[in-house]
Amino acid sequence: MTKKRKVLFFLPSNTGGAERMTITLGKMLPHDQFEVKFVIVHRSLGTIAKFIPPEYEVIHIPIHNVWCAATLRMIRILRREKPDVVFSSLHYLNARLIIAAKICHVNVIIRSNIGLNDQWTLISKLLVKCTYRWADKVIAQQEEMRAELIQFAGLKPDKVITLHNPLDVDSIHQKANVSSPYIHAEGQVKYVCVGRFSNEKGQDLVVRAFQMVLKSIPNAHLYLVGKYNWSLNYDAGIKEYVNSHHLSPYIHFVGFDENPYRWVKYADCYVMPSRLEGLPNALIEAMYLKRPVVATKCIPIICRIVDDGKNGYLAETENVESIAECMKKAPYLQNVQMSYRPASAENVVRLFSTIGNN
Repeated sequence: MTKKRKVLFFLPSNTGGAERMTITLGKMLPHDQFEVKFVIVHRSLGTIAKFIPPEYEVIHIPIHNVWCAATLRMIRILRREKPDVVFSSLHYLNARLIIAAKICHVNVIIRSNIGLNDQWTLISKLLVKCTYRWADKVIAQQEEMRAELIQFAGLKPDKVITLHNPLDVDSIHQKANVSSPYIHAEGQVKYVCVGRFSNEKGQDLVVRAFQMVLKSIPNAHLYLVGKYNWSLNYDAGIKEYVNSHHLSPYIHFVGFDENPYRWVKYADCYVMPSRLEGLPNALIEAMYLKRPVVATKCIPIICRIVDDGKNGYLAETENVESIAECMKKAPYLQNVQMSYRPASAENVVRLFSTIGNN
């Protein structure tokens, strides 16, 4: 009987796209071939633990921040668990896991969750340059990101692979197959935007664009699904804008929801107003649910994901007027089909099966 390969997936406790993608990749590995465990590196298990199916073991490394001897604690876990492969998908964890894995002589796969940009700190850039070359494989979500990593970090081309984000279709179907969360919404044109509140995600842009849409579509409503914190300047600024412009009857702050798919499935249009993305899972999932979309051209692959005028509309990044014009047209698209081609389970299994066996 062939011995199962043990794989540890490291992730923080937040519920962002990279964290959920880490879980999706782990779930794609067959139980008869792999022993999969998830390692949450944070002060608490947080909201992400709710997305991990109960049949998987969860290991907790309690730290207050990544500087709290995170690498040493990872080393202890690796020496205890003796995995064949370890994986992580966020830059600040990737560097530390690479160091721990190399010390413990464990194969390591990392995934780049976002492209290099001006918001990166000098330390973050140095960590990428100094550690990524030690990884056994580096996953880039799209072609431009792969080229960028090879050039910036000086990686050998055969070390970096492009793997488009797979879709957890079973989970999407299960969670979307519920009743509509829109109560007393008959006659509304419902726009939805999913994502934690942050400047990169651009909720401030969609709120201002929606104000313009409302002049043309008076029965329009905007639902913002995602974690917010009114003590933060960015989040509070959005709320203040909504209140001061008398938009509160039409803009709804839903907050974090473990099941965002129900909001997307029953919406008339999904809007992604981002200033920056890695590869936007929420946009792809909305297209899978056959919702018309509006997306900013914040990274080149968006123009390959969205077939302009057929399954959605492409807006100029950080251009409120452009986003608004697209929002006015998108709900009326018919028979939309997803043009994105996700990675298959076979792609994922092949990667984790062959690493270290070459």
